[in-house]
Amino acid sequence: MSAHIRVGSITLTLLLPMLFVMLSTPISMQVQAADSCSGDTSPIRWNETAQRMALVPFYSGNWWDSWFEDDDRRNGRRGNGNNNEDIAEEEPQTPPDTSLNPEEPWMYEDWTLPRLEPLEENHYTTMLIGNDSVGALRVNLSANYRTTVCIRLQDMNLNAIDGDVYLLTTEQYDNYAQSYESTHQEDGYSELEQSLSNIPPEWRSFNFLGWKSYRDSHEYEKTSEVNFALNLDGPEVYTSLFSDSDWQDFYIVIDTWDNVHDGDADAPNSIVAADVTIITTERSLILPPFTVSLVFFVVLLGTLSLPFILNAKYMRAGLVAEIPQNIVPSLDTAPEYTSLNPLASPSVQEVLPSSMEAPKDVVQIPGLVSHADPLPQMTSTGPDSQAKSESELL
Repeated sequence: MSAHIRVGSITLTLLLPMLFVMLSTPISMQVQAADSCSGDTSPIRWNETAQRMALVPFYSGNWWDSWFEDDDRRNGRRGNGNNNEDIAEEEPQTPPDTSLNPEEPWMYEDWTLPRLEPLEENHYTTMLIGNDSVGALRVNLSANYRTTVCIRLQDMNLNAIDGDVYLLTTEQYDNYAQSYESTHQEDGYSELEQSLSNIPPEWRSFNFLGWKSYRDSHEYEKTSEVNFALNLDGPEVYTSLFSDSDWQDFYIVIDTWDNVHDGDADAPNSIVAADVTIITTERSLILPPFTVSLVFFVVLLGTLSLPFILNAKYMRAGLVAEIPQNIVPSLDTAPEYTSLNPLASPSVQEVLPSSMEAPKDVVQIPGLVSHADPLPQMTSTGPDSQAKSESELL
């Protein structure tokens, strides 16, 4: 067996099982569309199947900021640059304007993260999100189910309004919340982050200051309606070089503030009502993650082996001896036809052309001496012997 046939057989053997799986499973028959958000829904069991969270501009999520503010109130002083001046009485602080912020305190003050059940039910809820704020829905997506999320943004008069929708993991949401806090505190960190927020996708993995969405694709900016679907290969686990593996939940984020991205929507100056529908569909087949690497390995192996196959075929092309085509027959060349025997059979005479007829029989004429008979021998040359010879002939 030649080398290129052997390599082709190995490649075909690796690809055949995957082809049979694709043809024999319902994946190739019917795929649910991303915008199919119809179905029976059940109420959300808060802090069991989902958790409601929020970020508001008048509350800082950093615990050290709250501790310093409480310490200043207790000591009756305020910070003024690098100089701290004691004052007799604490100046009255203007309460924040919360007319456009319907969020309740437990949404942004309580940072406990209870363990959530895998999301295997259909849910529907309406989230009220204030101006310049963030509304988040924390869920635990299951790899055994296909999850479809549909979101529609409206104002209080049921008019469509633009906003931003992101799907983030726990690690990504922490970076996103840090960006929100830095922007509202107006420090230099937010300006540096904004300058690095819209770098090309191939360099985003090296951006240690910014934040990005899940798989760097689930970000829907400046839109009033979003439908997307998600299939997980397995449990989402974040692994760091300096820490152990960390379980990752998912955050469905509705953004109504002007974040560091250039293409996002501005603050709407109104309360946003987000209708969120989550539909889960059980998956019949889940391919292991290594199948992707296997496919790329087979394709790479076939690409690398192609030049060697062509070279081997080219080198063997001159090794095959061709039979010379001699027009003029010679003694070293076997005859191309069989000699015919005229007396072999009558069928041979029928196929002979007129120019190749069999020779006729020779008829002997009586009285003539055949050349085959031996001539009389003469023993002497004298007159007596000549006379004797003539008498014998008579």
